Formats: sequence, structure tokens, C-alpha cells
Amino acid sequence: MQAIQLASFGDVNELNGVTVDQPQLLKKQVLVRNFATAIEPYDVKFVQGLMGEADRLPLIPGSSVVGEIVAIGSEVTAYHVGQRVAATRHHQTYAEFVPVGQSAIAVVPESVSDATAVAAALAGNAAYELIHTVMAVASEDRVLILGAGGQVGSVAVQVALATGAEVVAIAGPKAADRLHSYGDLQVFDYHTDFVGAIGQFDKVLDTVGGATVAQLRDNLTDDGHIWSLVGGVADGVFTPEQFEMAFAKGKGDTLTALLDLIVAGKVVLEVGATQPFNVENLRRLHQAARQHSLSGKQVLTFEH
Repeated sequence: MQAIQLASFGDVNELNGVTVDQPQLLKKQVLVRNFATAIEPYDVKFVQGLMGEADRLPLIPGSSVVGEIVAIGSEVTAYHVGQRVAATRHHQTYAEFVPVGQSAIAVVPESVSDATAVAAALAGNAAYELIHTVMAVASEDRVLILGAGGQVGSVAVQVALATGAEVVAIAGPKAADRLHSYGDLQVFDYHTDFVGAIGQFDKVLDTVGGATVAQLRDNLTDDGHIWSLVGGVADGVFTPEQFEMAFAKGKGDTLTALLDLIVAGKVVLEVGATQPFNVENLRRLHQAARQHSLSGKQVLTFEH
């Protein structure tokens, strides 16, 4: 099969087209014929060598996939050949065929496009899991989301609104109109001195980290809690009861629930350009992502 492989960390020119054997399935995996993959921030940083260098190179990067099941492992019972599914997995999605564990996949509803499904697979799925499973946001909660204009933050805002919670978003000025379009919420520009104006919160999702979140000690209710994807907060600023690092598992059940919200019109994803999957486009988009010049989730499509 055709794939794009990373030879060594660093320059985008280390991403090269290769011909490799089609992957062999494990018992609980399905083989997906790739229809589309997205440019994920994790993969951009991984290629740069910023996510650690424990993975042995060369390897096929990529963390999101949507496509058709063409084979199933011997212990897969819930899925069958011919279904269109989406998933996130650790590497291997910059390829024509992708092996995916059955616990990670979600069947894509007919009304959801390939581009939207793959855009939801990683960041969107993480946002849904954080709001629903990790933070257990409920209608009575007052929720603050830092970095609300980003890929995780913008979906988190919409998922939190769908629970009926009161939501306050911190983002850049360019994201304000888009965030207001999601529903009834307050939006504050992170460039301003917003800390004294926003009040107190039961639950905070931090996608920014560092000095910004460290200012929020007085913005927590007595039982208030911060979940951070980034950290960077000095010891002693918060108690263990107030602050913890948060992680998402990227499972198929949460992606299924997110896709249902998309079908219902309660979550809208910002999908940018859709382009053919090839080395030139992949290198160019990785380079643009390093320079923070991309708008919306960029999707690369395979012929099918």
C-alpha cells in the first residue's frame, strides 16, 4: 500500500512517500480503507520531535481516520465489512489502509461527511469526553473554558452548552463571533484583564496552561475544580482538590455520541480546506501548522 513515512524528526521534508505491506490485523482490530485524515496538532508536534522521541523511526504518523471497513479481526463482533467508520489511533493514519482497535471506532451517520467525521475524531472526541466523562458537566454547573477558540475548546463550549450548563469562554477576538453563534454564553478576550470580571466557577477546562490558569484561584467556588490539558502551574498555587491534569482516551462510544450531536445540529465543526492526500500537500500543511497559519481543520482525502 501507499503511505507517508517519517524518516527522522525535524524538517517536514523528512515526510516521504513509501510503498509498504498492508498491515496485519490483530484479533480485536478492523482494517479501514482510508477515505480521509486530518492535520492534527499532535502529529505536527510529533514530526518536529516535540512529543518525545521514544517511538522508533521510521514510522507512519497520523492520528485520525475515516473510511470503510474492509476486514475484521477474529474477535470483532460489533462491526462488519462495508461500514463507514471514524477513529483516532496512535500513528499509522497517513496510509491507504489503517488498522484500528474496535473500541476506538464509531460508525459514521450517513448525513455526516468524511471531512466532518475525521475532523471530529481526535480533538472533538477529546472535548466531548472531557466535558461529559472526565468533568461530568451538568445543567446546574457554571463552566469556564480557557482557549475556547481552539479545536478542543470550541467543541467543549458546544458540548457544555448542550448539557444546559452556564458557559463562559476565554478566547482571542477573532473567535468571538463564532463562539457567540453557538448559543447563549459570555465570551471574554484573553488579552484583557478578565479575571476580575468573570465571577466564580464550578468547573474549569484549561487548554492554555501557565500564567493564565494560575490566576484563577479566586475564581473557583468552594467545590470548584480545574482540569488542565497543559499544566505549567507552579506547585502550591492550587490544592489537589482544586486542580488536576486531564487526559482523553479517544474511544468510539464518545465519538459516537459526538457524531449524534453533530447530526442534531448541536455541535458544528470548523472544517477548513479539503485537499488530496499526497506528500506535497502533507508537507505544506505541516509547515503552515508550525507557523499557526491554518484556518479550521485541514483534511486530506484519498481516492475511493
